[in-house]
Order: sequence, then C-alpha cells, then structure tokens
Amino acid sequence: MTVKVYRFTQHPVEGDETLAHSYATMEFILLNKLTAVPDSEMDVDPSHVDEEGRYLGLDSGKHA
Repeated sequence: MTVKVYRFTQHPVEGDETLAHSYATMEFILLNKLTAVPDSEMDVDPSHVDEEGRYLGLDSGKHA
C-alpha cells in the first residue's frame, strides 16, 4: 500500500525555507490552503508520512 503525496509551495515563515517546497497529502495541502505543484505526484510508503499528512522523507520510516 502507498500514499500519494504532492509537492506544495508556501511563503517561507520568517526566512525558514524548510517548508517552502515540501511534499504532503492533498488533504493536508487543501486543509492548510497551500498550493500544490502540478505534475509532482509521488507514491510513498505510509510510514514516511506523519499524522497530519506531511511527507517526512525516505529516511523517516519507522525502524523495527
């Protein structure tokens, strides 16, 4: 099973660009009124997405 995440953009908060170009589920993007980047869909393992729907990266899986 995979989860679809999409790249989104937002204005950096006080110079913090860590969330300026990130990936998240469409639900997270819509809920937070962000802008999805066209053609940026990616299938990821659910363990790489936090409870709110943000993609955490490939090294974020829950290790056994």
